[in-house]
Amino acid sequence: MTLQSTKKICIHGHFYQPPREDPFTHRVPNEHGAAPYLNFNEKITAECYKPNADAGNFEHISFDFGPTLADWLEHNAADVYQRIIASDKAAVERDGVGSAIAHAYNHTILPLANSRDKRAQISWGIQDFQNRFGRRPEGMWLAETAIDIECLEILKDYNITFTIMAPWQAIGGVDPTEPYWVALPSGRRITVFFYDGHLSGGASFVDSVTENADAFAADIITHHVNWDKANAGEDQLISVATDGELYGHHKPFRDRFLTQLIHNSAPAFGYEVTTYAKYLRDHPPAKEAKIYEPSAWSCAHGVDRWYAGCACTEGEPQKWKPGLRDSLNQLAEKIDALFVEFTSATLKDPWLAREEYISWRNGWITEQRFWEKYGVYGRKPFRETHSARIWHMLEAEYYIQASYTSCGWFFEDIDRIEPRNDINYARCAISHVWQALHINLQDAFVANLAASTHSWRSPLSGAAIYTQLPPPPAQGILPPLKRRGRKEPAA
Repeated sequence: MTLQSTKKICIHGHFYQPPREDPFTHRVPNEHGAAPYLNFNEKITAECYKPNADAGNFEHISFDFGPTLADWLEHNAADVYQRIIASDKAAVERDGVGSAIAHAYNHTILPLANSRDKRAQISWGIQDFQNRFGRRPEGMWLAETAIDIECLEILKDYNITFTIMAPWQAIGGVDPTEPYWVALPSGRRITVFFYDGHLSGGASFVDSVTENADAFAADIITHHVNWDKANAGEDQLISVATDGELYGHHKPFRDRFLTQLIHNSAPAFGYEVTTYAKYLRDHPPAKEAKIYEPSAWSCAHGVDRWYAGCACTEGEPQKWKPGLRDSLNQLAEKIDALFVEFTSATLKDPWLAREEYISWRNGWITEQRFWEKYGVYGRKPFRETHSARIWHMLEAEYYIQASYTSCGWFFEDIDRIEPRNDINYARCAISHVWQALHINLQDAFVANLAASTHSWRSPLSGAAIYTQLPPPPAQGILPPLKRRGRKEPAA
């Protein structure tokens, strides 16, 4: 008797864009490189998100959507946003599990965060997912698949069933055609899908791989089938994980490739299209893997790319990277200390309140409900100045989290839009502390940037970048900037 095996393919799209909004105006500035669109959010929506939503692709692939990007779509491309949400609902109705998974909120490199901030990022991402998709997530994508064991423990604390990693994050190698258990110090375990690194890398970076969906299904995927399993009649998963923006933005017309692949080519050549959540429902892990920690898909040196700098980034040695992170860490420690000092008399548990602040901030719970849960007396303070101070300090915590968005360290130089945006988020956090407490954290932060963050391709330091940021829309919401002894170069 011939044994019959099922070969399944899961395409995962990581849909994310660095947040572009000015934190003071909440507007995305015009970006000339995005012409004829006003900015890259609009451009990528037209090239990628809309055509994939129109084609129904989100219903059949596994995907995560960055919360900050989802927020922009909700308010600026509501029709596209609603079709993406509806796609997940259709998958739930068809399969009993959805196609979407959650995404840690600010695209932070979590192994570099402290335990409290890891919890906030994961909790915020789950709340965002629940309030958008109307259900709890089974899985969560972590930025750059950056991981350590503590991250996995916290995912488990929040009832996340699985996450996704690169195969080189596993010690001793793995078979990417099946899921694995990772044992945790708590005695629990969590599922990890390791995507096919060669297949995913080819799809991401080699144009010819994704030119023809029939050839991809007939020839390219075939080289990644585990034929021992196929001959033994065992089911297996061909796992492809890429940036979602590959499909139409990074590579024109690849939205059509994806449509043809999942709706026609893959089934025609014997591959059943599935999602991670659906495959896991029917194929629980049978093997255990151990992981390198900390590790990430896009750095061969642990997570040095986002701290010390390493050869994974092109360009000169990135001496500015530790300077930027250390400057932010020092600022965050001061904000955290002030947050606890000045909110503890009003909030039952300031850190738990911060975890649910994202739901108040985004309008998913009312201000009254927030105060009922976290106010010391189960209500908002009578004095408006007290409640305003708490709000400003919660906003300071929100923006200091945003300042760790990973894109700020990914590239070769500090004189780029991504580090500039992170510095602007830090400036917004400083502004909220100033408005709440009239305590000036700006001078020390700018001095740290001046001493430790210098571009290698322009005469600018991080301090010069700070001083060149657009002025805030109102006077008095930042302390006067202290004159420094050495004049910073002009732009």
